[in-house]
Amino acid sequence: MKKTLVLIFALLSLNLVLAQSVIISGKVTSERRPADLSLVTIVDGNTAVIATAVPSADGSFGFAFNPDYEGFYMIGGVKDMDVQFPVYIKGGENFNVVINDKAISYEGKLSAENKILAQWVAMSEVVRNKSHYWMTTQSIYKDFFPELELLAAKVPAFVAGINTKNAKFNALMKDYVKFSTEYYAINFLMVPRASHPNKDELTGYYKTIVTPNHFPNDNVLQIPLSKRYITMYVTFATEREKDIDKQLLILGTDKQKAEYLSYSTLTRFKSYDLYLDFVEKYGNYFATPAQKKLLEETGAKLYDTKEGGVAANFTYPDASGKMISLSDFKGKVVLVDVWATWCGPCKQQIPFMKKLEEELHGMDVVFLSVSVDEEKDKEKWKQMVIDEKLGGVHIFASGWSKIAKDYKITGIPRFMLFDKNGNVISTEAPRPSDPALKTLIMKYLK
Repeated sequence: MKKTLVLIFALLSLNLVLAQSVIISGKVTSERRPADLSLVTIVDGNTAVIATAVPSADGSFGFAFNPDYEGFYMIGGVKDMDVQFPVYIKGGENFNVVINDKAISYEGKLSAENKILAQWVAMSEVVRNKSHYWMTTQSIYKDFFPELELLAAKVPAFVAGINTKNAKFNALMKDYVKFSTEYYAINFLMVPRASHPNKDELTGYYKTIVTPNHFPNDNVLQIPLSKRYITMYVTFATEREKDIDKQLLILGTDKQKAEYLSYSTLTRFKSYDLYLDFVEKYGNYFATPAQKKLLEETGAKLYDTKEGGVAANFTYPDASGKMISLSDFKGKVVLVDVWATWCGPCKQQIPFMKKLEEELHGMDVVFLSVSVDEEKDKEKWKQMVIDEKLGGVHIFASGWSKIAKDYKITGIPRFMLFDKNGNVISTEAPRPSDPALKTLIMKYLK
């Protein structure tokens, strides 16, 4: 009986997986075929390739996958300016697409969502090609503006007709139609053209684009080209204002602000000092795990561990869960010991570290030990600190995380020394077994 129930459960699980499986069959009919096509996700404004297909000799290709979320995906290239086409996936779809250069037709058994999406893609094709694919579709404002006005005139009725049984799609699609029309209009003005209009030559639609509370929710981050669009919208709405604080007033949520800053500003820094200023002013907007990771990785690329430079801060929990930062110890010399419970050479330094701590007891020096053990070994780390009666301050980095990336640590033990002002003395300090370490510390305690 038990085996029968297990088998039934397994079959039900398999049927559920199969019911969610998506199959998209396609064919490229244009003479110039791409070497490959990618299936791209859109999550919080960020894109990621989840599959790649190489068209066969007759141009056929396909994707079969189980979706991680319901919403828009893209088929085509991987960069903003590559030829891409949207599809809406919720699970269980099985349909065909035919791609001819910058045009697509959706065929087969289309969901209600993809029927509406297909209508919009076809309706906006001319305007989209003239605006977004400006490098391969020649156009100036005299031929573009009439096409834009025709499309804009159709938008209200089209949006009113988006009324499927899928409320999530309805909301996203209405925003996509509105925002993509705005994007095509603004982008046309922002990219190189043979001639550009004066402000008084802009058509009526442009006067309707900027509105208060334009992005009341984060739906905008779930549509194609979202980060490029909000960046251009901010530029247009503020009339190219350079003050970042004034730019951010245009956006509605912290998540939007972080994604905007990551696209428009973060990648432009050439020095760690400028990066630190940015983090101090705007780092609080970077709240999601992906945003925090991006911020840390940017800092790690810019950080130079040169003597006298500002220390790259890090924050990790101690055994009780209290968050402790390197910057907490400004005013004291700090010896950082990067180690792990499995590291033999690290454990060899323990007696020497204890002796050094005893010799410097009562002085303005902090011994900060950072474990790079993996999360699965956290309890082992806690126990070793107790069993070995390890002194100083102990924090847990959960693997080779920010501290390892910032300080380019690829092997342990690693000892690093920082002065009372939070500047680097050495990121390759002598080990405690070497008398030179005590001499170096004493030099900066004077």
